[in-house]
Amino acid sequence: MKKGKIQFIPLLFSAAAAAALFYIIARYSFLYFWRFDLSSPQHWEHILQKWQNGWILRTSKEMYFVAALLFLIPGYLIFWFIVYCFPLKKILLFPVSFAQNRKKAKLQAQSLAAAIGPADRIKAPVSKKEQRKAAQTVKAPSEKMKLINQLRGKSVSQHTATEAASPIAAGKDAPAQKNTPEQENASRFDLWEKFANSLESANIFAVRQITIKNVVFNLIAFTQNALFLIREAPEESASWETHDGDTPAVWKTQKGDIPSPLVPMIETRKLLQTYIDEHFSEYSNISLNFCMILDHGTITNPDAFLAFLEQNNLSALRMGSCKTTALPDSAALVEYIKSQPASSAEMNDAFALAFLDLMTEE
Repeated sequence: MKKGKIQFIPLLFSAAAAAALFYIIARYSFLYFWRFDLSSPQHWEHILQKWQNGWILRTSKEMYFVAALLFLIPGYLIFWFIVYCFPLKKILLFPVSFAQNRKKAKLQAQSLAAAIGPADRIKAPVSKKEQRKAAQTVKAPSEKMKLINQLRGKSVSQHTATEAASPIAAGKDAPAQKNTPEQENASRFDLWEKFANSLESANIFAVRQITIKNVVFNLIAFTQNALFLIREAPEESASWETHDGDTPAVWKTQKGDIPSPLVPMIETRKLLQTYIDEHFSEYSNISLNFCMILDHGTITNPDAFLAFLEQNNLSALRMGSCKTTALPDSAALVEYIKSQPASSAEMNDAFALAFLDLMTEE
């Protein structure tokens, strides 16, 4: 039964719908059992004459007939109530909902495909000889290796290279913010740690909290054929209207506009590809997959948001308390990455040091 006040227009609509349906059911029922046509004036006149002549009900069939006639009005009222409570809106809008769900599924598949990377970029893996050659081009000082281990979460204390980064992603106590409870911040950090730990349990090399040209990535996962650079949505607000194609590109929030977090990802991809081509040409064919994961809040214009992602070969997924159901769940990406061949130690060292260099570049 519907809660709250009775709505006038749905009430009238349900009355008309109930009257039409009830009449069809009642008419054919009377025709079947008693050969009495509710729409025939002659049949009603015959019943009226019998009644006026002192009709005495002698058979059970006649008794059921009279009882059915008397029940027509209360039966209609009961049927009206049932129709009013029945989710007619869902039934009538089913074709629209079906089309929307198909579109949603298509957009979800496109977003996940962008996160996985284009098939034509996944080429034959780099040979062991080429990997050793790439690793020899960079000698890792001990202090850098310590920093790499810290980026991988192997140290209790946080590294100095990420002091200016997001306190949530770095695991520090977040400053008190209005409408952002401390326990929610801790919960979001736990989600990212669970994300990284899940990958590492499948022997996937992952580093945490890398900043490239002021663009913070919460997690970078390495596989034999691809790098997955993943960042979280902005902390500001819990509701965004995206305008990534505007100049300037912004996300509108309840407290004002903030810079688009997607456009810098496009610029970072170009920077990283150029760096790889110049310093590690052996890995030039590796797929660079940039993905944003919304771990809270909602996108109010998902169609425009997903269209921009598709145009720029970016991806967006959801996890945690994110309410944008048009986005695929991040679990699909996690399982895909875990299913890929693990990267080699030489590749891990080469790219980890490359990211450290990009972090310190001006």
